[in-house]
Amino acid sequence: MRDRWSPDAIQCNALPGTGVRPSGRPWHLRAGAFALLATVAALPAWATNGTSLAERDAHNKRLSEQLQLAPNGQSAAPTARYNHIITFGQSLASAAEGWPALSTEARYDNLMLGQAVRSATFSGASFEPVGQAAFSPLRAVVQRKSDARIILEPAQVAQLEEHAQEEGESVDIGALNMARRLYLQKRGSDADPQHLFLASNAATSGRSIAQLSKTGGTHEYRRVPQAMDQAKALADAENASYAVSAFFWMQGEFDYSHTNGGVNDKTRYKQLARQLRDDLYDDTRAITGQSRMPAFISYQTDAKSSVKDGSLAVGMAQWELAQEEPNWFLAGPVYPYVDKGVHLSANGYRWFGQMLGKVYHRVVVEGRKWQPLAPRQATVAGREILLDFHVPEPPLQFAEPYLGHVARPVKNKGFMVYDDKGEVPLTAVEIAADTIVRLRAGRELAGQPRITYASFQVGGAGQLRDSDATQADASYEYLPDQGMPAEANIPALVGKPYPLQNWSIAFELLASPVQAP
Repeated sequence: MRDRWSPDAIQCNALPGTGVRPSGRPWHLRAGAFALLATVAALPAWATNGTSLAERDAHNKRLSEQLQLAPNGQSAAPTARYNHIITFGQSLASAAEGWPALSTEARYDNLMLGQAVRSATFSGASFEPVGQAAFSPLRAVVQRKSDARIILEPAQVAQLEEHAQEEGESVDIGALNMARRLYLQKRGSDADPQHLFLASNAATSGRSIAQLSKTGGTHEYRRVPQAMDQAKALADAENASYAVSAFFWMQGEFDYSHTNGGVNDKTRYKQLARQLRDDLYDDTRAITGQSRMPAFISYQTDAKSSVKDGSLAVGMAQWELAQEEPNWFLAGPVYPYVDKGVHLSANGYRWFGQMLGKVYHRVVVEGRKWQPLAPRQATVAGREILLDFHVPEPPLQFAEPYLGHVARPVKNKGFMVYDDKGEVPLTAVEIAADTIVRLRAGRELAGQPRITYASFQVGGAGQLRDSDATQADASYEYLPDQGMPAEANIPALVGKPYPLQNWSIAFELLASPVQAP
């Protein structure tokens, strides 16, 4: 008889690229199946007929290893002279409140179009380089909100109000610097002038995905192909090759909040996101003629403050798209990084940018698959629930995310459980094995339990991460003379490389019952 806890005896949400298909009991179970739970209610969750937690953990690790070794043959490798990485989305993409600028000194041989990665217009249908339309060394600047053509000096930045919306240190700068360091390390060289990375940021603050769409939107989609056109013209003038290597997509807050035409609906968001990606690919192909399309790398919108109805529809849509679509990758969530409330701080943007650069290197340069720390399945026996995870770098660990500028605990470490009677109190949230989390309910469960993590109900954050020891390219900086508040002086971070563990994405999923003995 199969073991009640065996991964072959339960619903297996295997991740793409593992070669493993779902098996066992379906999610939609007959009501009678749950009656069987009463017969095993007294059993501990690890009770087995032959498969231990250690064996279950080993099975998870094998699946993750298969996924991470699987080749990614979809993304355009950086083989052109100029390899363009374009950021698109709303305010976390454009770096609202991302001041002061941190990466003010150009590093490596990375480039940008104009004197800033962003346009000289904060909104509108055109991408206009700041200064001349020319390639210049990549560095961070702060642009005046009322006139984005003006770059603020440090003394002017220091005079900004606490939550001034001036845009500064954006994720693409940290991403390209991290990616370039890894790229050059892989090649064993200090420079590669024949294959350069180029950044542009075509994002517009305060937009829903419908508004950023090519058809029926605010026409700000046009900023992306315009940035491509201008960069290609400069490359053509040198008789140099040009390609688009990746898109960084960071958007979703206005869809969570039902603002500016946004709707917190998973099916709708997936439909619009697929169409937007397809339109970007079509325009890329028309402008560059390249056969392989850019990697499409997204973040997961957090549920911290903007969720209107409490659901994780947008975040789940982003996760599912990364599982279902080739060449689509979810780098991870943004809830752990230092922030100013709704937006990240300058250090927060650069910190997450380093994560984007790490993922870019894996999928584009190394040509391997990627999935973030995410659940595979949940199973229930009695009052206990086990969650199996894909863990990029085991073991799992609990840590405190930065909420504002303080590392804080989260209710139930970010986990919530609901059943037919409502919210289920939890008496324990534990790491049961390197890839397994155990939840213990404080009462008998009624019906099929639903588990959420990092939902609006717990402040859009959680405490689960892996043990990735990747060395960041940049370190946390505290600059009080440029307007950083005293609470940004964090001894655990100042002067140290940003830690780059992978934090679990936000999710909601149903738990399947184990088979009856």
